[in-house]
Amino acid sequence: MRGAMAAIDEVLSPSVDTPDVPRVRSRPRTWPRLAIGFVLGLAACLGLAAAALLAWDAGYQGRILPGVHVGGVDLSGLNRDQALAALGTAFAGYGEGRVVLHTDAGDVAVPYRAFSRRPDVESMTDEAMREGRGGTTLERAAGEVRLALQGDDLGPRLLVDRDALGSDVKAVLLPLHQEPVDAQIGGDAGTIHTVPARNGRTYDAEGATTAALAVVDRVDAPDEVVIDVARSVLPARRSNADVFAAKVAAERMLGAVTVTFRDQHWRIKAATVRTWIGFQNGADGSVAPAIDQPAIAAALGKVAKGVRKDAVSAAYLKTRSGRIVGVAAAHNGRKLDGQATAAAIAQALLDRADGAEAVPVAVAVAKVLPKVSTAEATQKAPLMERLGSWKTWFPISDHNYFGANIWLPAKIIDGTVLMPGQTFEWWSAVGPVTTARGFGPGGYIAGDHTDPTGALGGGMCSSSTTLFNAALRAGLKMGARVNHQYYIYRYPLGLDATVSKSVRGTRTMTFTNDMKHPIVIRTYRYTQGGRGWVRYEIWGIPDGRTVSIGKPVVSNVRKAITRTVYVNTLAHGVRNQTEYPANGMDVAVSRVVKDSHGRVIHHETYYSHYQLWNGVIQVGA
Repeated sequence: MRGAMAAIDEVLSPSVDTPDVPRVRSRPRTWPRLAIGFVLGLAACLGLAAAALLAWDAGYQGRILPGVHVGGVDLSGLNRDQALAALGTAFAGYGEGRVVLHTDAGDVAVPYRAFSRRPDVESMTDEAMREGRGGTTLERAAGEVRLALQGDDLGPRLLVDRDALGSDVKAVLLPLHQEPVDAQIGGDAGTIHTVPARNGRTYDAEGATTAALAVVDRVDAPDEVVIDVARSVLPARRSNADVFAAKVAAERMLGAVTVTFRDQHWRIKAATVRTWIGFQNGADGSVAPAIDQPAIAAALGKVAKGVRKDAVSAAYLKTRSGRIVGVAAAHNGRKLDGQATAAAIAQALLDRADGAEAVPVAVAVAKVLPKVSTAEATQKAPLMERLGSWKTWFPISDHNYFGANIWLPAKIIDGTVLMPGQTFEWWSAVGPVTTARGFGPGGYIAGDHTDPTGALGGGMCSSSTTLFNAALRAGLKMGARVNHQYYIYRYPLGLDATVSKSVRGTRTMTFTNDMKHPIVIRTYRYTQGGRGWVRYEIWGIPDGRTVSIGKPVVSNVRKAITRTVYVNTLAHGVRNQTEYPANGMDVAVSRVVKDSHGRVIHHETYYSHYQLWNGVIQVGA
């Protein structure tokens, strides 16, 4: 080609001997020929190059061109599958190794294979297959010549499953995680026990993953990558100090509780109080003593019994024939308000927890309404009030036929109505004293000694004395009354009233209803603590009268003594007191009754002469 060009130059070059011909006329014929020749030559060259390229490519169809390397691995002439296998073998080490996570609780590891660290043979093979085959025909020709002569080494590539690495790091660090343990407090059988708090720990899996990725994502990563993992402390929400404060507060609450109602009081033992106290946890992790109020209410049985007072419905006061003459007013009852009292006790315990002194707790009571109110009852009869009352206790023994000789007269007299001007007389009201009616042997004063069981109905003087004192205090007109031979200490001094029937005569007790309306006698009989009680009440419509009873005036006192008498009726050394000493004396008691205007309607003085009565103790000789 070059020789041909030289020949052309020579043909076209002007000779020195050539006459001077104007150039303007020769150019149109020379340069077109030059351009056409150049184009034809170039086309011929390109055609030859294209033909040679097609022939070269045809020889490497589906194979990698010569001179192509990946990470130093020669892939020249290999097809895709061969290249994949070669690269897989050459870079198999990418999957061999591990990430070591170093913690203060020990080391844990994640193998490379766990998060699929491997050579990216697909992309490396694709790149190798494309190498030298891009661009224009001339660029491809130049590239393939360069590859053949110089070769080209492509960089290796790898794949890492980032999500799997993050999950694996979390998984291996999870066993090292420790939840914090709150301090605990509780009670068992009245004993408070505590468990100390313990802080937890956790490890920064996300930070460890990021640090590990920065290394394992490089093809030059070592076989073992060590990552220091930061630890975070997880503090307990409830500290030991919180629990200690709750324990101190609870211990202040432990102690007996005194519950009061008026002049009554009950002491609830500390052991019982302990069973009421527990602990409760707040939503914010706090802890504080808690009180079981239902348990408090359940422990107030004795208190409830002591406080309880039954409601009394309005009662119709009737004659023996059943005619209603009046109404006794109703009275509200009361009962313990268990919930309110339990709440008050709980508050007192909470005050103790805050450091307050233990103080008695007043109970709360609730009103109990009667079934029949006073207003309802008075629609049928006038309202009556209690005008006078008295009660007497006595020892239940064979001296009074175990209470029967006292209670039976009261039972017989109960409900007796005295119309205006009518007089009450003991024996007429009681009727015959017989065993058939329930009376039995009892004591009486037989001259110079006391016979404990010598009289039928003996002992009923406790009942007659009680009624006498009720009528006296009602301001009624009093009649017959006789004092006992000697003073019996259970009776009001100078105001006893004995009754009896014997061959020597009858002693009785009387009084008269000198009011404008009927009166009713009501009685109550009961026992309490091994003693018997009898109570009489006089009911009527008040007329404004007032009653004044003076203090006993005592004179001529003779001191009693107790003598010891030895008898052969008792076993040796056995003692039996047959008589109890009572001083001899004279007693005067006055009563004044005035009407609503202050005028005196009754004024009397009761004189009692009590015999000296010495005590006697018999001893078996």
